[in-house]
Amino acid sequence: MPNDFLISLFQHKAWCNRRLIEALRTAPEDVDRGRMAVVLFTLDHIAIVDQVFKARLTGDQPGFGGVVAERLPDLDALGATMARTDAWYLDYVGGVTPAELESVVDFTFVDDGDAGRMTKGQMLAHVITHGASHRGAIGKMLEALKVVGASDMVTTFARETRTARGA
Repeated sequence: MPNDFLISLFQHKAWCNRRLIEALRTAPEDVDRGRMAVVLFTLDHIAIVDQVFKARLTGDQPGFGGVVAERLPDLDALGATMARTDAWYLDYVGGVTPAELESVVDFTFVDDGDAGRMTKGQMLAHVITHGASHRGAIGKMLEALKVVGASDMVTTFARETRTARGA
């Protein structure tokens, strides 16, 4: 299948998001609430950007006035949103054609209203790298809070999924 690499990238992304949500659920009650709020806002930012690019890929309007929430997100609702969005991306990359990946989409940036133009392949690359970058920052924030995070290493993902498949 020509999309195996893209599928593996988005499987890894979904795995990372699930594990990070699980790790945040186990954070101690006495953790610094202000600093934990920054973690949640950052994770929610990933989710919003993922949804914005999903809309761009499908030709829909994103429906967001910005890429940072105005209210503190609920962890369970955020986890459910991320799981749905990750499932959508996995379905999308499973069927996208090389020609579609090269197709260009014109759009308007959510925050500043500037014009944007990217191929669908570039958009998918952005979704992958954007989430990875922010998850790395979240990992450092959790370290500072002495909260056990979740590994998002591709090597760990490969080992765990290989073991789960019995390979």
